[in-house]
Amino acid sequence: MTQFPVVDPIPLPAPVWLFKVLHNLSLALHLVSVDLLLGGLILALAFAVAGKSQPAGMIMRRLPGLMAFVIALGLLPLLFAQVLYGHALYTSSVLIGTYWIAVIALLAGIYYSVYLSARRADRRQAWAAPGFAALLLVLTIAFIYSNNMTLMLRPQVWPAMSHGSSTGFQLNSSDPTLLARWLFFITGALPVAGAALALLSLRHGLGEDTRRFLARAGGAVTAGGILLQCSFADLAIAAQPQSVFQSVINDPVYGSFAYGWIATAVLLFVVGLIGVIASARRLLSKSVAICSVSVAFLNVGATVMVRDGIRDFSLRGAGFDVWNRQVVTNWPIVGIFLFLFAAAVALTYYLTIVVTRAHRVAVV
Repeated sequence: MTQFPVVDPIPLPAPVWLFKVLHNLSLALHLVSVDLLLGGLILALAFAVAGKSQPAGMIMRRLPGLMAFVIALGLLPLLFAQVLYGHALYTSSVLIGTYWIAVIALLAGIYYSVYLSARRADRRQAWAAPGFAALLLVLTIAFIYSNNMTLMLRPQVWPAMSHGSSTGFQLNSSDPTLLARWLFFITGALPVAGAALALLSLRHGLGEDTRRFLARAGGAVTAGGILLQCSFADLAIAAQPQSVFQSVINDPVYGSFAYGWIATAVLLFVVGLIGVIASARRLLSKSVAICSVSVAFLNVGATVMVRDGIRDFSLRGAGFDVWNRQVVTNWPIVGIFLFLFAAAVALTYYLTIVVTRAHRVAVV
């Protein structure tokens, strides 16, 4: 269809399936880090308001280091998406260009606010104001991203938007899926952060009361958060075109992940309730925390795959088939890239372990 720019004559240097695997894997890792940041801000502020200054400070002091992972892990899926869907993504990015470019300044604001909050928490000073500012900025960036990722699926509105503003001061506000999609991803931060909170309760050196509070709160946030996300999942599904949703469900791959998301959501709710009950026993809490973290990651992975299916079928209905691309694979280069990619993932894991152990030495 003429709505899409002409396909780049340069063929893809690797198979489409490989780019999609790398994109979805890196996006899952990025979403987990974003969920930890957003959920951490929500929980830290909630604990501070409730008078639980020690758990709130513990969470806040971990967020500056997490910001580095959020940004670094966010670059990869964006680059892979540009390779696969550039003809749609570049167009939608230009149409909301002012807001899209503003993300850089907003990220700088988050960095500053999070570091200021952590520094104030270290000094036993009030940090809620910059923490709340960071939360608002994260929500704003998430809303801008939701605008772009939904707008790229709607080529039928591009001409009107291009004539409506030449400065990029516009958003995809007419999209019926936008708000439900944004709220779905926002509430997804709660079960992930709840699982991480249960894991944080296993940290050595905590007082028994603090340990029990973190384990109990982690279980409650996991169970309550996944219930809240399920309600917005229902709204997001209802907002999707029926043909797109049916195509996802009927597809053997994407349909399996859709049912997998439901299964992991049920498991998260059950494990969260068990975590609340088991908070009095450290050994049982450890098993519950590990299970919660594992299921939470699987849930995020299922979310990414269902999202991938919705995007592919939406674009296919508009005339763009991502699988119909010219491919000339340069396997030696692909091999080098995969080696470096695996090394980067291993290094990220190593740095995570180092940061975690460093926090165990820090004063709580």
